This record gives sequence, C-alpha cells and structure tokens, in this order.
Amino acid sequence: MLAVILLMILATASGAAGAILMLTHHLHQLNADQLTPVANRTLMATFAIMVVMAWLAWRTMLRQTAPLQRLQQKLETLPALSDQADPAPGSMRSPAQAEQIGQIDQIDHMSTAVDALVAQRALADSRYQSTQQRLQLIAQHIPALVAYVDTALNVIFANRRYESAYGAAADRPESISVRELLGENVFAQSEPFMRDALRGASTNFERLVTRNGEVRWERVSYVPERDISDAVVGFIALGEDITELKRAQHTFAKSEMRLRMITDNMPALIAYVDKTQRYRFCNGYYETALELKPDQVLGQSMRQVIGESAYLAIAPQIEQVLQGQRVSFEQHLFERGEQYFLHDLIPDIEVDGRVVGFYSMIIDVTARKQAQRRERASERLLHSVTDNLPAAVSFIDTAERFQFNNQRSAQWLGFSVEALGNRAVVNTMTAADYALHQPYIAQALLGQTTEFEFESTRDAVTTTYQAAYIPQFDDAERVSGVCGMINDITTLKQVQNQLRLLARHDNLTGLPNRNQFDDKLADAMARSRRTGHPMALMFLDIDHFKLVNDSAGHHTGDLVLREFARRLVKSVRATDTVARLAGDEFVIILEGESLADASATVAHKIIGAMQTPFTLPDAIQRVTTSIGIAVNDADSVDGEALLRRADEALYVAKRAGRNTFSIAP
Repeated sequence: MLAVILLMILATASGAAGAILMLTHHLHQLNADQLTPVANRTLMATFAIMVVMAWLAWRTMLRQTAPLQRLQQKLETLPALSDQADPAPGSMRSPAQAEQIGQIDQIDHMSTAVDALVAQRALADSRYQSTQQRLQLIAQHIPALVAYVDTALNVIFANRRYESAYGAAADRPESISVRELLGENVFAQSEPFMRDALRGASTNFERLVTRNGEVRWERVSYVPERDISDAVVGFIALGEDITELKRAQHTFAKSEMRLRMITDNMPALIAYVDKTQRYRFCNGYYETALELKPDQVLGQSMRQVIGESAYLAIAPQIEQVLQGQRVSFEQHLFERGEQYFLHDLIPDIEVDGRVVGFYSMIIDVTARKQAQRRERASERLLHSVTDNLPAAVSFIDTAERFQFNNQRSAQWLGFSVEALGNRAVVNTMTAADYALHQPYIAQALLGQTTEFEFESTRDAVTTTYQAAYIPQFDDAERVSGVCGMINDITTLKQVQNQLRLLARHDNLTGLPNRNQFDDKLADAMARSRRTGHPMALMFLDIDHFKLVNDSAGHHTGDLVLREFARRLVKSVRATDTVARLAGDEFVIILEGESLADASATVAHKIIGAMQTPFTLPDAIQRVTTSIGIAVNDADSVDGEALLRRADEALYVAKRAGRNTFSIAP
C-alpha cells in the first residue's frame, strides 16, 4: 500500500503520465485478497482522480510544447531519436502502454530539438562574440577617431584614439557623456550636427579643437543607426585630423596670393590664353594699360581685347606658339604715339605633345627704348632679366664671384641662394662645367655677349641648356660684371626637331611631302629655264586603293603605301625626286634630255615593278598603278599648271582601263 501511495506522489510530482503507467503495472502485480474493500475503493477512487489529473496534465503539456513541436518539425530531418524496444516474444503491449511509449518518444524528440536549438544558439553567440572582437580590433587600430553615441548623447563606445585625443580611456566610455568627452567648446561646435544625425540625417563638418595648447582641425562625420522599425537609436561618429591638410591649403592659398600680388604689380601684361585664343587669366596690369578689368577680359578672344589691327599684326607669331614654338619679338606701334612692346609667348605643352594654350607676357619697353642712350648699361641688365625670366639668372662680378642668383640658378648649381652669395664661380661648378663656361665668362668680361648651347647629364637624364653671358657696364662704360642666364630648352629642341622632320617629310613613307615637293619642283623648273633642257612630272596613284583599305584595313593599306613608295624609288634614278602628296597620290620629277621617250620608259618600268604581288605580313596584295605624265619645256614657268596637266593625263590613263600611263599633249 505504501508503494502505491509513493507511486501516486511520484505521478503528481514527476508527471501524471509516467506515474499512471507505473501504477497500472504495480496493480497487476498485487493480489485481490491483499486489499480490503475500503482500501480497494480508496485505491480505485485515487486511481480515477490520477487518470483525470494525468489527462489534464497531458493536455496542458501539449499546449505548452506545441511551439517546440512545430519548431522540431522544421529542424528535424532524422527519424525519432528514441525508439522503444520490441516486446518480449509471446507478449503484447497494452493500448495504454503503446500510447505512453509514443508520448515519451515525442518528449524525447522535443528534448533533442531543444538541445539542437541551444547548440545553435551557443554557436551563434560564439560567432557573434568573434565578430565583435574583430570589430573591436579594427575600431581600436583604425587611424581615426571612432565612437558610438546613443540618443541621450552618451558615448557607448570610443576607440583608443580618444584616449590620446581627449583623455578618455576606451575601457570606460559608457560612463562618459559626449559633452564630458569633448569639452564645452568642441561640444558646442558639434551639437547641431549631432541633433541632425539623431533626426536621421548623415552629416559632415569641420571643427577646431585645442590639444596640449595646439589648435588642430578635425573633419567629422555622423552616420545615424536605425533599428528594425527604422527608428534612430544612435549614431556612429568618425573623426579625422586634417590639420596638415589645412596647413597645406593655407600655404597654397598664400602662394597663389603671392603670385597674384607679384603679377598684378609687374609692369607687364601677363596672361594665359587657351588654344581657342581666349583669355583664361590676366593680371591687374590689363586694367592699367588697356582700361579693362580682369573680369572684362576673361573668356574674351584676343581679337576682342586687343583689337583687330593689333591682333593681325601678331597673328603669325600666335600661330607659331600654338604650333609649340616659343616666340619672342618686338612690336613697334604708332597708334598712340611711338610705342615699343616686347612680346614673350611660351607654349603650354602637355606630356603627350599637345599644345593646350600659351603664356603671354607683353612689356611696354617704350621708356626703355627712349632711355637706352642715357642708361645703356643698366638698360642691358634690365633687358636681360626681363627677356629671360624663365631661366637660371645670375650676376658675376669682375672677380668671377656670384653677387646674385635666382632660385633656378641656385637649384642648377646645387646650392641654396644664401650659400652662393660672394662665392667664387670656380668653387660652385664641377671642373668640367667650369672649363666649359669660363671662356664665355671671360669673353663677356671683355665686353662681348656670348651665347652657346650645351648638354648636362645628371641622374642618367640628359638635358639641353642654352646659356648666355651678357656684359654689364657702369656709368663710365666700364664692364662691371656679367649677367648669366641658363635656360632649359630640352622640350623646345625636341619640338623643333619633330616639327623640322614633319615639315619636310611624309610621316608614313619617309618620302618628301608636299612642302618639300613644291620646293623641288620650283628648283627643277628653274634649272630647266637656265639650261634649256626640258623636265617631266609624273602623277601616280594606286588603282582601287580604297578597296584595299575597305577589305584589308587601314593598317594593310599603310603597308601597301610603304611598299609602293619603295618600288617607286628603286624604279628611278637617284637624282630624280619621288614625293607623296596625299593618300595614294605620288609624284616623280624627271630631269634630262629626250624626256618624252625617257618618261615612257620609266612609266613602263614602274608598271612592271608593281606586277610582283606585295607580300605583306598578313596577306598578299596585287597592286597596279595608273600614271599621268606632263613634259615641261624651258619656257614654262607655272609649276601648278604642270601638276594639273599631269593630273589630267592620270585620269586619261584611268579611263583607258588603269594599269597604264598617259602623256599629256
């Protein structure tokens, strides 16, 4: 009986379902004669009550564990983790036992699912902690001020930069308000932007702070953070020290101001003109000389600013500078009395060789011209300095000691300006440089201006310079020293060489171009008139050359032109001139006696030379040519007329079927 009561207590304390199962099993083991009628009724009543309690407990458990069962169904992919053992052979489970075992299985499954959820939660927490540690590591070592501020303007996190910047340790930011962290002055500058961030707007601003008695600049950004309901819960503060940037900007602004001050106070018209010949910069002297304020000049064309007649007078020099040449010239005007203007036009050349504009400096030298006889010595010095401003300028006295050096001169010599004061020339140059310059300095000290070009190699870079040594005279016309100017003309030399080559030769074939051909034709006609011997002009082009370009491409077309030019040169004498006019048009100048027959022979030879297919890297091309010939007698003087006759004969050959020649009547 005690065992039954204990089992009932166990059913109440540990779960009705399990206790009833145990109680039923125990009743089967008791004999009926062991129970009195009263005990039997009491036991049966208790059993009934326990059944009801078990049913109610089971229903309550099912309702409470329903969410876990649904979660288990989603997460569980394996069969039940707890299976009941099969009954002993020859025995059968009762329905109550089978139901009880199924309930226990469900509880076991739910326990397993809960364990899995707990394990996943533990893994997520571990990953979250790892991510937090990495974020902390990044925030602590990023070279910027990083903090997080909540809606009450309390600092939730601040990295170590704040410890050095504002004296707040990173391990106690939660106890610091923003006002306490930043101080009243910095907080007052920042609070309006904080309020904007808490209203959901990202903000950027700059503020002044004082650290250890030094004023610093900071650039600050506030980025609001929102929760899942899109409400602002705080903001991230990022700060960067931009003091050095501000100093650089200030230095640049001061340099620009100094440059403007210098140019505005120079007695010269200084301007920058773009490639469309419009002013993009001018100094204040334009208002003094032309009564035009800078804002009235900028954006205007040169024609509008200086007038049509003045523009036409210098148009050729403007064309030269826009082609990349530095131009210096003197202009003599009489519109407002006798005036002299010195122009210095310097091209602005990009690294790819394009001229994008030019610098213009125009100096009124009228007074200098008028005072030249009275102050020749000082005028020469002033003229030398003003004409050669973009150069290394120095003044050397009669003892060959430097008395003046500009910055470029000091850089070229490898000294500071101060160190060069009264220093002997021989002690500032290498032995080789002094041996090169000293004869010219000595000649200048004798009263003769000397100029020369030389090359200097430093750090494996060769630079071309132009040097000039100009004697200076005192009031007694005695030489008082020498003004030296050394100018880097490397770029100018490169441009001059390139222009010289392009001006006389075809870039693709290397043959003389139209400019050189015109000169050659004029010379040949002059010789024909002088000697009485005739001359002939052959005009050629490649048959169906457009088809070659269209079918094989322009690269192949260029290869055909080169090979065609090569065969032309081999088909004539060395004294004959082969030139390319444009495209696939070529001309040949023939000189000598009996040219009517000789030109026909040359034409046959050229046509035959083209019969061999052109073997090119990517293809084999068959090329033919048509030729027009015009023979000139000694009385003819018009080269253009001769060229037109040869061109007309060429079209006669084309109409005759091409791959032939025709001689103009």
